[in-house]
Formats: sequence, C-alpha cells, structure tokens
Amino acid sequence: MFVHLLLGLLRDGQPHHGYQLMSEYKARSGNPASAGSFYRVLARLATQGLVSTGTNPPDADPRRIPYKITDAGTQLFDRWLVSSGGSDEICERLLFVDRVPREALTRLLDRWQEELWMQGKTLARQHDDALQESAEYPPGRYNPLPVLLARRIKQVEADLEFLKGLRVQIDAWLREPRVEEREVREPIAQRRPVRRQPGVSSG
Repeated sequence: MFVHLLLGLLRDGQPHHGYQLMSEYKARSGNPASAGSFYRVLARLATQGLVSTGTNPPDADPRRIPYKITDAGTQLFDRWLVSSGGSDEICERLLFVDRVPREALTRLLDRWQEELWMQGKTLARQHDDALQESAEYPPGRYNPLPVLLARRIKQVEADLEFLKGLRVQIDAWLREPRVEEREVREPIAQRRPVRRQPGVSSG
C-alpha cells in the first residue's frame, strides 16, 4: 500500500519532505501516519529510482530531505491508479480520485462496480454451497464458513451502496469548472480592479 500511497502524495511533481507527506496523508485520509514506515518506504523508492532526493536550502533543517517523484514513479502510479483492483484497494485509490483523468474516472468507477458485483455473485454461490454442505454435517457439528461468507456478502453490498453514493458526489464534482476554467469564464468587467497607489501614473 505505502508504495502507491507515497507516489500519489508526490504525484504533483513538487519536492516534499517526509513530514509534509505525513501531514498530507493525514489530511486526506484522517489517519495518523507511522514515521518509520514512511521513511523506510521512501528510502526503498529512492533505491528503485521511483523517487529522487534533493538538496535542502542552506537555512533549512538538514534532516528534512526533499523527495520528488521521477518519470518512472509517475508512470507506475498512473498505471496503478486506473488499473483493476479488489474492493480492499478502493479506499487507497479514493485518496487520489482528484488525480485520475476525468475521461478515465467514469470507466474506473464502472470497473469497480462490475468487480464488486461479480465478487458478490461468487460469494453468494459459495455461501449456498457451504449451506448445503452444512446440512450434511452430523448433529452438533458447527460449520463457520456460511457465517463468514455471509459477512463478506454484506461487506460487498455495503461497498456497492457506497459506490452508488460516490458516483453522485463525483458527478457533481465533475460538473464544477476547474479553477483555471472559472478564471477564463469570469468576465473581465467583473474582476476586481487593481488598486493603484495615489500619485502613481499608469503610463
């Protein structure tokens, strides 16, 4: 998880030190981060050439090494972000929905929904088979499999319901113009005029 997570946090192409990355992760996910895990994975990514390390300015804390994603890291993250993944990976990708290209986002949600639907069908068949097998057990013998499968089915159903609501939210977000689009659409006459200092000529 942390490999794609850190690459996603660095995907903007700007240098960030470890503390900044942990703060951004907490802001996006609401979960605290383990400093040890972050720095171990960052070191491994640097060894693999997926991130590079920079040099701090002279007045900066030398312990805060800036990291920046490389072209190889960018390609790896982008492929992962729009690739197929199980329901357990949906939450990881949801952290970076804003970085999925708009034209790919709908296809990604469609694929998640199809995968969850297929997973639910498979679990339902396994549950029915487990119930039939339990019926052949001698009295007093307990089979935990139907109960565990029923729990997983409920989880898939909850994920499908969540995805339905997520689509509504994302559709509304996609209809909103981006910041740069709003700036272009705003009539010049409605933009706040630049105040000039008294006595300063505009010529």
